[in-house]
Amino acid sequence: MKVYIMRHGETDWNARHLFQGQVNTSLNARGIEQAQKAKERVKNLGLIFDAVYSSPIDRATRTIEIVTGLDRSQFQLDDRLKEMNFGLLDETPFDREAPAVGHLFDKPSEYVPPKGAESFEELEARLASFMEDLRKNRPGKSILVGCHGCAMRVLLKWAGYLPLDEIWNQGIGNCAIIEMTLGEDEKFRVTHMYDTQDWFGQNK
Repeated sequence: MKVYIMRHGETDWNARHLFQGQVNTSLNARGIEQAQKAKERVKNLGLIFDAVYSSPIDRATRTIEIVTGLDRSQFQLDDRLKEMNFGLLDETPFDREAPAVGHLFDKPSEYVPPKGAESFEELEARLASFMEDLRKNRPGKSILVGCHGCAMRVLLKWAGYLPLDEIWNQGIGNCAIIEMTLGEDEKFRVTHMYDTQDWFGQNK
């Protein structure tokens, strides 16, 4: 079984470099264009999906609608695929040096989330639960999953691709795809990273 985890296209909040976390933002015109080009790229790669899942946040859901040509009522929405809850950081500038972010970027293993926000451990636990359900239920040989940037980085950590404190060193552009393969030992491993720089230029 192969699982293709795709990040959403650009939003106005991405363009303005704001935290958006679980805020229900939507694609902007560039994001729609990115998703349309990603659809062509997926087609050219010959990828066909037996089952489709997505975060219910609109920017992810709309991306998957465009890429697959399906209406969201035709695939499964799962809250476990939502972006990390950044709490009071949402709608503030995405500044890695700001005191308010604490160790979110420089030392994720020591990050203490503010009240109402989510820890990396909590994020990883819900993402792992989703992946474990895929492993158990085997909904098909090729699965598409609509997701978010920070959540995808934590999935890389969960799969043993990189340690938590290095997740921000991994670039994940809009509509980028992580391919994970379930091996004979029943473990998911990262087997390919489809970057988007050569699809439609520099991502924000």
